[in-house]
Amino acid sequence: MLGEIFDAKFLKKLESLCIECKKTYSGVRKGNYEAVNKRGTSIEFADYQEYVPGDDFRYIDWNIYGRLDKLLVKTFKEEEELSVHILLDSSRSMLFPGEDKKFDYAKNLVIALSYIALSGKNSVRVATMSDTDKISKDRTPFFQQKENIFTIAGFLQKVTPEGGIDFVNYISKYIFEVKGRRGTVVVISDFMMKPEIYTKGLNFLRFKNFDIKVIQILGANELDPFGKTRRGQIVDVETNEKMTIDFSEANRKRYKASLEEHNQRLRRFCTVNRIVYSLAKTNVKFEDFILRELPKIGFVR
Repeated sequence: MLGEIFDAKFLKKLESLCIECKKTYSGVRKGNYEAVNKRGTSIEFADYQEYVPGDDFRYIDWNIYGRLDKLLVKTFKEEEELSVHILLDSSRSMLFPGEDKKFDYAKNLVIALSYIALSGKNSVRVATMSDTDKISKDRTPFFQQKENIFTIAGFLQKVTPEGGIDFVNYISKYIFEVKGRRGTVVVISDFMMKPEIYTKGLNFLRFKNFDIKVIQILGANELDPFGKTRRGQIVDVETNEKMTIDFSEANRKRYKASLEEHNQRLRRFCTVNRIVYSLAKTNVKFEDFILRELPKIGFVR
């Protein structure tokens, strides 16, 4: 079951969208991802590129050469299949605070993005980021048909967040496991990890030339967790480490400033490295986030 939110009207709106990708890859099937090539396999002209040794002489524009004394090669648009990898954080922190329902929101994001990609005749794989020794089990095959959305939803329904996640090792092993099948990678997580950890993991994806998109998901109670409590014990849900703290006004301000700096640091890293970043707050209406926020930032079009 997809859930009540995914009614026929909403699914129709999702079908009108497609995953945005700024990089060029060679797909294995025809799809709605528009790539540019020099092979002339499409009749729709795209642009010119400078000739480099090995290019086909048949696509040199000799008229331009006569006028400008430059060898330019015609390129053509071709619709190819895009491989979309959706990596979902399934560590225990995604369950807390419970009232924020971060993991439920995240699962709906996975379903929506998967459906958008499948509607565009692209291939989709969903993987849950957990202990590295489970990587061969905690992921789906690559799917190409819209009907496979029900299999993806069934896969997600069985996932229970637990433990922590070695983000760097997971990413490196995942890259090796997909054997160079590059494309768009969507990382969905609360990113409650040290900056040097997510930086190294995302850089692995960058160096392998993946098109990277990041969705950081947080809840309202996570953004302001203290309420009227004055003093209490906090527990790290992944390590069970405990600490008693005073929820003074100064500590409240310090918490908010630290969280804001953490989030801004992630955003800055993504911006500098041309990674599409979005902060999903679970108190924001889901349909608005998908249909308004993601198109606005170039995540989908």
